[in-house]
Amino acid sequence: MLTITEALTAVSQKLEQMSPPDDSFVVVEKHTIEKPFGWVFFYNSKRFLETQEFRYRLAGNGPVIVDKYRGSVQFFGAGKPLEEILAEYEKKLADGRRP
Repeated sequence: MLTITEALTAVSQKLEQMSPPDDSFVVVEKHTIEKPFGWVFFYNSKRFLETQEFRYRLAGNGPVIVDKYRGSVQFFGAGKPLEEILAEYEKKLADGRRP
């Protein structure tokens, strides 16, 4: 079972791989949500977080769910509201399906 520190490390490593050469994507830790299955993380560009200039803000990035039991890291887009993403994820877990 993962700890929140291990989950944060896993997400940060994936974001580092996705980051463009001129900026980096980072977790916005203050928005992290703890759930029974694990954690929901959010991220944005480091440049946006430092400057708050809208032109550096990421678009289309949704939540990242880390399952503390399986260690999976899943990225979701911004096409659905968070509540809907979480409801679908939790339903798959309840049905015994792999989200």
